[in-house]
Amino acid sequence: MIQNKLLIFLLILISVSSLAQNNSSSSYSRFGIGILNSKADATNAGMGFAGLALGSKGYLNTLNSASYSALDSAKFVFNIQGKMSFADYQTSTDQQSNFDANVESLSIGFRAGKNWGMGFSLAPYSSIGYSISGEKYILGTMDKYPVELIGEGGISQLSWTNGFQVAKGLSLGLNTSYLWGSTDVIEVSEYPAIIGETIYNKRTYQVSSLLFDFGLQYRQAIGRNSFSIGGTFSLSSELDTYFEHKIYNDYSSDLSSSKTNSDNLLIPLQYQAGMAFQTHSGITIAGDYRFGQWHESELSITNGEVRDTHGASFGVQYASPRYHRNFFKRLQYRLGVFYNQQYLTIQGNNIDSKGVTAGLTIPMRDGSRINIAYEYDTRGTINAGLVEENYNTIRLGLTFNENWFQKRKFD
Repeated sequence: MIQNKLLIFLLILISVSSLAQNNSSSSYSRFGIGILNSKADATNAGMGFAGLALGSKGYLNTLNSASYSALDSAKFVFNIQGKMSFADYQTSTDQQSNFDANVESLSIGFRAGKNWGMGFSLAPYSSIGYSISGEKYILGTMDKYPVELIGEGGISQLSWTNGFQVAKGLSLGLNTSYLWGSTDVIEVSEYPAIIGETIYNKRTYQVSSLLFDFGLQYRQAIGRNSFSIGGTFSLSSELDTYFEHKIYNDYSSDLSSSKTNSDNLLIPLQYQAGMAFQTHSGITIAGDYRFGQWHESELSITNGEVRDTHGASFGVQYASPRYHRNFFKRLQYRLGVFYNQQYLTIQGNNIDSKGVTAGLTIPMRDGSRINIAYEYDTRGTINAGLVEENYNTIRLGLTFNENWFQKRKFD
């Protein structure tokens, strides 16, 4: 038991340090606040990121705060999740591959009181990471010089989650999040033939804000089966924003430096709704819908526009309702599909993403779980000189269910 707790504590420290690096490698992350990340556990990710109507039984369903009311009163649940992405980028004339790996999220949950589940989580809200090479004309001439645009950073989300069962089958939830982050945007201009040095034009953006969202779940037994619905509602919130502007050369000499406030960014109103049907034979079917009023965010998109977002997820799971000695019969199996509209269009082209998923859970004797999810996702287009991005992503989640609240009696 002590060894397990030490392992958990070590993994928490690793997670906190790794989550500070919101790794991404999408060229579309240079627009707005970057690529938005799903809060889904690997369990839900294997079902196409569906699960708003499912309770937190055996794992933490971070999609819906109301699900925390279903946490086991004798368990303290830890979840640490990482992912690996193999990306392939295509334009009308070129192709490139990339690999990213990082710790994706950390979450903790426990029963805080009768009919009250509480938890904390740390995860990226959005990610920025790109490197784009090009050329610019020297003013007043036909000569060009090479330019590289580099961006890295994103927004992190630290959440305090509470779920309450207020009536039979009915649960409500509140998720309070602190958003913060920084993004470095650097333009590297090489002038060796002009002034014999490289000039770096760097802007560092800092953002922070509070975000509140509310959750609901209702479950109704239908004979030996059950039907449930769930939903979340997120209030709009302004991101306090300022940036530091610095111009320097190869010798780290500051040619110019300034700090200034920037126009605040807006995280708009968003809501989600879902339903699930669970049979006594171990089959679960779940579907979700998502909407965001991003046209109100007033984000500035170069050569593009901001629009509202819509998305949908659908997934199925099979988990045997009874214990088997056979290893493969103890496993939980999942399949899913999803579609997400991005909050921007570029030169009239939609930058939507769609994909398929599969998942597997390996249950352990002490109630802990190893969750594995695979995702194939495609985003963007090769039209108008843009990039089509294809991802093969593997998520690995370790869920520890520790019996921290049981009193032992010794004779």
